Amino acid sequence: MNRDRGLKGCGGIVAPAKLKMNKFILKSAPVFLFVLLLAAPFTGQTNEWTKYKNADGNFMALFPGEPKTGPVSTGGDTAHTIVTVKAPAVYTVIYTRPKKNQVVNDAAFEAFKSGFFEVYPKNEISAEGAALPAFANYIGHSYRSSFEMNNVRVKFLANLYLGKHQTFAVMVSFPASEAEPAEAKKFMESFALIDPDK
Repeated sequence: MNRDRGLKGCGGIVAPAKLKMNKFILKSAPVFLFVLLLAAPFTGQTNEWTKYKNADGNFMALFPGEPKTGPVSTGGDTAHTIVTVKAPAVYTVIYTRPKKNQVVNDAAFEAFKSGFFEVYPKNEISAEGAALPAFANYIGHSYRSSFEMNNVRVKFLANLYLGKHQTFAVMVSFPASEAEPAEAKKFMESFALIDPDK
């Protein structure tokens, strides 16, 4: 069941090579996550998982709670952010559909990766591997990383996917002072494409 509720003020974009990045949206992503993390202890909690399907984004995933969604478009390509907060973490999927088809190769993915991570203050990548699940016609890598904002260290897990028609960032963010949420693996591995040929 697709349960959408509007989310005001969300931000974030992932931009591969030769795409027009919107710097305002891109730079707002760390602030957006940080504010949600601060609010997480005061957010209503649930033990129910929501099977979320997004036809426009061509993906589905299990979220630990009811996700909120809202498009962000202020020039360049539109980034869509779907997010759920369950203390102590924020669970996020960001996707873009560029106006033109993208080249899918290692150089393009490296540019995509660099554009994603460069906006996170004092970012440190501690581990990198193959993204699970993997999809045909997409390059996917997983990362364990952290950034610092207002003297607070935030850890996050991220699966980045670059395809000809879309890019995705599937993320779980949580304070470095907290243990990795038990729900993180289930959320990350539940991500799937509706039509793998798109």
